[in-house]
Amino acid sequence: MKKRKTSTPKRSSAPEKRPEAAPRPKLSLGKKVLFSLVAASLGLIVLELGLALVGVKPALYDNDPYVGFSSYLPLFVEEKLPDGTVEYVTPQNKLRLFNRQSFPKSKAPGTYRVFTVGGSTTHGRPYGDATSFTGWLREFLRAADQERTWEVINAGGVSYASYRVALLMEELIQYDPDLFIVYSGHNEFLEERTYGDVKEMPVPVQRLGTLAARSRAATLVRNGIEALTSGKPEQRPGQTLLQSEVVTLLDDSVGPSAYERDEALQKQVIEHYRYNLVRMIDIARSVGAEILLIAPASNLRSASPFKSEHREGLTEDELRRWLEPYRYSQQKLAQQDPAGALSLVDQAAMIDDRYAYLHFVRGHALEQLGRYPEARAALVRARDEDVCALRALSPMVEIVAEIAADRDVPLIDFAALQDGRSPNGIPGQEVFLDHVHPTIESHRLLALEIQDVMTDAGIAVPALDASTAERVKKEVTGRIDPAAHAKALMNLSKVLGWAGKMREAYRLAAQAAQLSPEDVAVQYQAGLTAQLMGNTAESIVHYRKAIELQPTAALAHGNLGVALEDSGDLEGAIRHFRLALQYGDNPKDAARNQSNLERAEEALRDRIAS
Repeated sequence: MKKRKTSTPKRSSAPEKRPEAAPRPKLSLGKKVLFSLVAASLGLIVLELGLALVGVKPALYDNDPYVGFSSYLPLFVEEKLPDGTVEYVTPQNKLRLFNRQSFPKSKAPGTYRVFTVGGSTTHGRPYGDATSFTGWLREFLRAADQERTWEVINAGGVSYASYRVALLMEELIQYDPDLFIVYSGHNEFLEERTYGDVKEMPVPVQRLGTLAARSRAATLVRNGIEALTSGKPEQRPGQTLLQSEVVTLLDDSVGPSAYERDEALQKQVIEHYRYNLVRMIDIARSVGAEILLIAPASNLRSASPFKSEHREGLTEDELRRWLEPYRYSQQKLAQQDPAGALSLVDQAAMIDDRYAYLHFVRGHALEQLGRYPEARAALVRARDEDVCALRALSPMVEIVAEIAADRDVPLIDFAALQDGRSPNGIPGQEVFLDHVHPTIESHRLLALEIQDVMTDAGIAVPALDASTAERVKKEVTGRIDPAAHAKALMNLSKVLGWAGKMREAYRLAAQAAQLSPEDVAVQYQAGLTAQLMGNTAESIVHYRKAIELQPTAALAHGNLGVALEDSGDLEGAIRHFRLALQYGDNPKDAARNQSNLERAEEALRDRIAS
């Protein structure tokens, strides 16, 4: 077999030619961006999984970027009972703004825990928890479903705005809640604050930012920053730092006069309100609790604006031409000439239509003419133009409905409920005690509506039947202390009088006197408001009753002296001025009574001489 010859190929000095590679297809910009996003997303997913394995939990709600707080005092503290069990109770330092409440630290099986949060309406002002919608709901739930333990805790704080409610909810989620019920919106303009560099963001951008902030990575970064700043969240540029408890503009001033029109600030306040409602939903859901929103309602017919202000740029000549028809319109209305009043008020509106009380007069004229939808619209405008905005504005009521629909939250339209119970669809003193606080009956009906919504949602089973509801009504109203409620109405009358709303102050004082005719302070307040309203004969009746109950009541003697002098009884006036000087110990009151006495004595001498 012949060997096969092999040969080594000779190397050529020329480079060897290789087949050319096919050119790579170029990626479009869109595909490059897509691949980058996919890679970044996969990286974030891996990071999130890694952080999850080491126990990092995401933040499920945001901190408030608009305001911060100098400190925080908890609403509930632990208290050990004689049997060794521990309860959460409201501490003494919180009772100025909150009802006393308590509930077990350890939630027993079969217990459903509800927290109601918000401002003074939730609190039950001017009364208290028992006749608030919270108190009524507690009784209704227990009566309707006795197989479950219902804990309904009233966490409503007087003068609490939405940003304080949201902060409070950060504490309450530690107590194993099942449901939050939120009634908030009337207190947004109470505290002085500025918004600095906080910019309004479109809703889609807010949602994207919220989603990103709830990642474990973002939570880790935020926790690190707080650790470096001694555990305290960093105050952002332009962020207002508020006190631990409410300090309102009304506390630090002579009343509504502290307010001035500021439309830019109003817009920021409304956006802050929107932000906090969303934040409340996130806080509740961060622990798996349900949440229910109530659209705030306010008194339109019987609550005049707290402060009216003219439009910007009104000249002295325009003001003069505006004043004449405006003043005459009120006279026409008092004379039962609504058509004449409407004609005059519309003339004034052609010059300046930003004055809140102008629309209040217009609304009453339209209602007397039977033009009810127009009347309601005018009274809504009067509320919305009120420079001292102590009632939730129309955009805020709309925001509650928008957020409830957007975030799939049950909504109770309390404003619509109050409209439906009011003459001509315009809520007034039939359903409200003052500008925002509902009557006891309105609280009861709101609680029934909440009960129905909870039943529809499958929370409260079975539904409350009519006979049980009526039985509960009799039980609750039977426990009402008329004297305590009279004092509450008297105090509310004083607040409204201080704010310059004498008509409303007079109405509440008269109600208080009916509830507690044997209370000296109540009778005095009824006499004072009647006197300031020009009802001299009525004031005399109340002052005499106060003196009958307490013969040494110096203030009643002094004011009765003035009323008697005004009615022509100089001898009676002199007698009571002398008694006021005898029993009084206040130098300022003594100087006034001495001056009144000298004037009355001189008038009596002149009468005798003539």
